[in-house]
Amino acid sequence: MKHPNDDFQLVEAFRQGDEKAFEELIRRYQRQVANLIYLTMGNREEVDDLTQEVFIRVYRSLHRFEHSASVFSWIYRITMNLCIDEIRRRKIKRTLSLEFFTDHTLERERQSKETSNAEDDLLLKEKKRMVSNALQRLSPLHRQIILLREYEDLTYEEIAKTLRISTQAVKSRIFRAREELRTLLKDYFKERT
Repeated sequence: MKHPNDDFQLVEAFRQGDEKAFEELIRRYQRQVANLIYLTMGNREEVDDLTQEVFIRVYRSLHRFEHSASVFSWIYRITMNLCIDEIRRRKIKRTLSLEFFTDHTLERERQSKETSNAEDDLLLKEKKRMVSNALQRLSPLHRQIILLREYEDLTYEEIAKTLRISTQAVKSRIFRAREELRTLLKDYFKERT
């Protein structure tokens, strides 16, 4: 049987008893879910267990999925709700770390290292540390919107559907988040000029 390409078709195939359709959904979204969990929780040890728990929840509730949102938006909400539940349950706050980069970012970094010298490497590490520290200090709302836009590379419309807010609200939040980030990083960039 040929597997459907569209997420909605995969959902329908799963509802009709095709377990391979669910495996395809996992394959499509496992990396994004793992990234979101890591960036939210800040702990590598939790990523695999929580990613598995997300897909257990997806599996159990896929029959209730409504086509009013994208499949990714729905999985994103499940992921964020699980992370919030974990933070509440443990009553601890985790810090955000940006060491867990996507393959695309790792490839860019590898290419830049090939053409850089030791001083460039030091500056790059310092820049990453400064940006990571600034992101940790952002409000949770602003951190979330920056992650969706800059690290998940979602469009304004996709973010609006994911967060269930208007596109205008997305634009406004992204603007405020970038302003907050710029303020947090202004001293660092002032030193560099």
